[in-house]
Amino acid sequence: MLNLQHLSTFLTVAALKNFNQAAIRLGYSQSSVTTHIKNLEKELGLELFERERFSKSVTLTGAGQRMLRYADRLLALERQAHLSVRGRSGG
Repeated sequence: MLNLQHLSTFLTVAALKNFNQAAIRLGYSQSSVTTHIKNLEKELGLELFERERFSKSVTLTGAGQRMLRYADRLLALERQAHLSVRGRSGG
């Protein structure tokens, strides 16, 4: 089952193209960000990022690009569910 926290971390890394910057933005250690991504990749059975050998930047693989759309929608749905259950949305 996809972990929403890991999906959120994935979106942040994808936006910033850097694990260290994502860790700072999220308030996590860099090792936690790496673990989130590795766990997500393990669950999906494929790599989501291409790691640049001589720089700290990363780029999305084809699978990562496809996953980006789903991760964004899943997290939006989670936010809508929270608002709806709390009676703040008609959805």
